[in-house]
Amino acid sequence: MKIHVCIVSEQILANLIPALMERPEKVWLVCSQEMTGRKLDRRLKKQLERESIAVEIRADAPDAGMAAIQEFAFNLLAEIEKEHPGAEITLNSTGGTKLMSMGFVEMFRRIAHKIIYTDTQHRCIERLPDGTGTSHPSLPMTDVLNVSMYLAAQGFVPGRTLSDQPGWRDAANARKVAAKYLGKNAEPLGSFIGVINALAGQALQRDADSRSETLAAPRQDLRETPRGEWANALRELAKAGLVGWQERSREIIFIDVERTQFLRGGWLEEYAWHVVHDEKPCDARLSVPVTRDDGNSSENQFDVLATHGNQLLVIECKTLKFNPGENDNELAYKLDSLGKLARGLFGETWLLSAREPTPMLAERARTNRIRLIGPAELPKLREAVQAWMRGKR
Repeated sequence: MKIHVCIVSEQILANLIPALMERPEKVWLVCSQEMTGRKLDRRLKKQLERESIAVEIRADAPDAGMAAIQEFAFNLLAEIEKEHPGAEITLNSTGGTKLMSMGFVEMFRRIAHKIIYTDTQHRCIERLPDGTGTSHPSLPMTDVLNVSMYLAAQGFVPGRTLSDQPGWRDAANARKVAAKYLGKNAEPLGSFIGVINALAGQALQRDADSRSETLAAPRQDLRETPRGEWANALRELAKAGLVGWQERSREIIFIDVERTQFLRGGWLEEYAWHVVHDEKPCDARLSVPVTRDDGNSSENQFDVLATHGNQLLVIECKTLKFNPGENDNELAYKLDSLGKLARGLFGETWLLSAREPTPMLAERARTNRIRLIGPAELPKLREAVQAWMRGKR
């Protein structure tokens, strides 16, 4: 029988990933009073039991005083050996205070089959020297976390994801060429993107009693006859079946709600999702609604989320021109607070913008470890995703 002993800490993933990689029959969670109060042991227990792994919790472990910590570890080890004689015990020494980790390592060193440490940043599992002093090579992590599992570990409850809905991918694939055209030409088409966004917004009308929209004014007029890059862009959109447009005409005809929402700004989210998805990460999803598992917050939504190497990439997309004041502050809060909570310690948050952001938002992104990808960098998004998947920051 294989058993993992884990010291619960704020970084749940450090305990969850090795357990999902090795699939022990049982995991014993050692939890200090602080971690019990924050219910982190229950969150981890729920995650493991979902994967058909049995869990025992030992609460109120001391997190200070080496003698008390070692006594607790000794008694726990005796209990495990009595209940499961001959079991193959693995101690995960990643969590807890440094003193807790040291105390458990000392007590388990000569009994445990192995002692491990989860190096999330470098995407590997380190095996500490055993009682004989023998060294062991690190073990590369395998992908065990999809987006939903990662979010659950970070305390989020994901809702119905748009990219998981039947029929959405077929429609998105039909728009893929257009989305990539706009993404790769965002800088020279900056003014066109702003105008088509505004016209699409004028074409749509929100229903008073619901969140749904209707195509109330499908016929919209440009101020001038499109020429050059504008005409080329409209040809691409018409060829993709996204608008009705005749050469040298100022009139644009929007076709239906979904395609109009795409032109109002949804194209950037789809561009990001296509680029990420094409690189075949462990998981990639678009438009993911979430609430906190404590039930104390309203629903929020992430534009694009992906996991690879058991790390999360959070991508927020904006096509509108950024205005000072409330819009900037709301976006900054979402990126600073929600993005940081979701990604954890070693994930990443990117802000993709088809228009130049305000200096305030650019500064907020810089100081909060958010990568800002503006219109000039959007054509190189694929290279950025490839570097993230390789673990290159």
